[in-house]
Amino acid sequence: MPTAIAHAVDRAVAPMWHFDHLNLQGPPDSALTRLFGEVMGLRQGFRPPFRSPGQWLYRGDEAWLHLVQPRGTREGSLRLGHIAFRTDEPAACVLDRLRAAELAFEIEVVPETGCVQFFVALPGGLVIELDAPA
Repeated sequence: MPTAIAHAVDRAVAPMWHFDHLNLQGPPDSALTRLFGEVMGLRQGFRPPFRSPGQWLYRGDEAWLHLVQPRGTREGSLRLGHIAFRTDEPAACVLDRLRAAELAFEIEVVPETGCVQFFVALPGGLVIELDAPA
């Protein structure tokens, strides 16, 4: 973190972040769904009406795993989509922090819930999703 930004973020007012979910992309009815569903006991639940097909697997009332089936996905193909974290800090504050850190990002809004998602692509291809209330 650049020094100017480090000094601007006072630990007393730094936002609290929590792990939200893991996003994996692969074919439906794969070893992935059997592992997380049959072995680990996660259950399919609510999923907003996103453009691409998929399912969300829950532990209790928390969505832990978002499985996405991009068009043209072949059996045996699997890749990490992103790792997501959430905060109660307003999306406008997260936006300001991302801009101050000079990070490239994309923004989406979750259908029906209004949650703002910031997708930050890091070196090496890892994508981090930051979720915040609008």
